[in-house]
Amino acid sequence: MESQAAIPEPAPSSDSSRDPRVAPYPPKNTWSVAFGVAMGLGILADWVLGIPAIFAPNLTLDLFGLRGSPNPVWVAFSALLVVLLSLFYIPGAIAPYRYVASAWLGVLCRPPGVLFFLLLWRGQYTMFGLLDLLLFVVQGSLLILAMRAVRWTGETQEEVHAASTPDVFEYDGSTFAEVKEVAFSGPYAELPYYRGLGPTSFLQFLNASARNLQDRRDIRPRFDKLIHPNGICYTGVWRIDGESPYTGYFAKGSTGLILARVSVAGPLVKRGFRRSLGMGGKIWPTMDPNEKHKPGNFVVVSLLSGTTDKCVTDIVMTNKPEIGIDPIANFINRVIFRLMDTRPGFRQLHPVSTLGVPRGGPIVTPDLMLLKVAEGTPKVDAVDFRDELRLSNYPNRTLVYSINVRDFGDLEWKCIGSIELTDDAISEGGDKRLHFWIPSDIPSRN
Repeated sequence: MESQAAIPEPAPSSDSSRDPRVAPYPPKNTWSVAFGVAMGLGILADWVLGIPAIFAPNLTLDLFGLRGSPNPVWVAFSALLVVLLSLFYIPGAIAPYRYVASAWLGVLCRPPGVLFFLLLWRGQYTMFGLLDLLLFVVQGSLLILAMRAVRWTGETQEEVHAASTPDVFEYDGSTFAEVKEVAFSGPYAELPYYRGLGPTSFLQFLNASARNLQDRRDIRPRFDKLIHPNGICYTGVWRIDGESPYTGYFAKGSTGLILARVSVAGPLVKRGFRRSLGMGGKIWPTMDPNEKHKPGNFVVVSLLSGTTDKCVTDIVMTNKPEIGIDPIANFINRVIFRLMDTRPGFRQLHPVSTLGVPRGGPIVTPDLMLLKVAEGTPKVDAVDFRDELRLSNYPNRTLVYSINVRDFGDLEWKCIGSIELTDDAISEGGDKRLHFWIPSDIPSRN
């Protein structure tokens, strides 16, 4: 259980509040994150080649179409050195502005390999020289761009610009009615199939992933959702009517308006494919649709590698999903998201547990939340998950999810309430303008 005595007051803004011994390292930006990913791929390449070669040097060379060595011990020892050397690249890859020397050495160690294999020992193991050349060009270019984005004062160009212009993420809340109006706008005559993340949108994905940790806006100018591009939007009521030790809108008696979007990861929306289902939700601490608030956001997802359930209403979603065996899901969550957050697979619930709590009030947050369709809900035979989830398929045009919570030390889930979804739309506004804030990690205090 994540618990704290009170919401902390903001720290003083004067320079005297900063510890002079701590360097003001610039925050990550698009180029530094891209550099980290490129370094991670280089480290991965070193491991893929090096680790097997430690134990079976000539067999590894043969698998890559390279001739074996009459002295395999030296090949194995060289592979060991490559693996050990790659470990020293990691600090610079994760935090290039803090470990500048590590970042530059990780890049500059590649040219000697190029010279060794392409000039000094030409024609022996050309593939290794070409690999080092490719990594040097990509990593070096990204590191230069990352460093150029930082002024010598330690401030990023974005910070300098923000000091003289309004914050593009400036946000003071919204009403349920205005967010619904945009999210439900542009209903489709025919269901689209947005492909989402692809090779040409990779840098855009890095930027969007970093932005989601900071941008609290509910509605954005038109943008592409790259992980969950196809979805269906709902409105309804969030209600906690069971006994609960938690605060905010996890407390017993909490009732508020909710706007949610249910979607699957990637373009595989049809039955028969492995589908990973997710829900993003916004809870307003009011039943008045025209009352302005900053809603509490949450995100829950099913197994990230997807399941082959015939009906998506059989799929449960949690804020700490398992990844599974899918290599793309593992790369995105274990490598890319790990560069941006401490526990990227753990979606935070504190925006809900703090909702409606006055500053200075006690905060108690459940570690885990699980949403599943209420028992007795009829099954719908539909190929596309969006057709299955249309409210016209369910009694009284209502789809109900139970709200279940527990802490890490608990063995059983406890149902404390429900989400009643009573209106729906499959629309361009939901797919292209509705935005959910994903807050960065706040580790448990227990």
